[in-house]
Amino acid sequence: MDAEGYVDARGAYCQAPVILLKEGMDRLARGGVLKVDVDNQPTGEDVRVWARRMGHDIVGEEKEGEKITFSIRKGA
Repeated sequence: MDAEGYVDARGAYCQAPVILLKEGMDRLARGGVLKVDVDNQPTGEDVRVWARRMGHDIVGEEKEGEKITFSIRKGA
């Protein structure tokens, strides 16, 4: 899946990944896809919850070692 944006949130904790995610989403038009890399499970859960609450759809999730790559389609 092609993405219009990318956020590397590896190594970021607490609120930083969500802030980076929001900034990345703000740059996209509705329907655009943002790829996000994280490297720990708690941050991955934060991404899932944030996307759902903000009305976005996770259209892809790949795990490679510690890295999780999300593809998130911008909704509302």
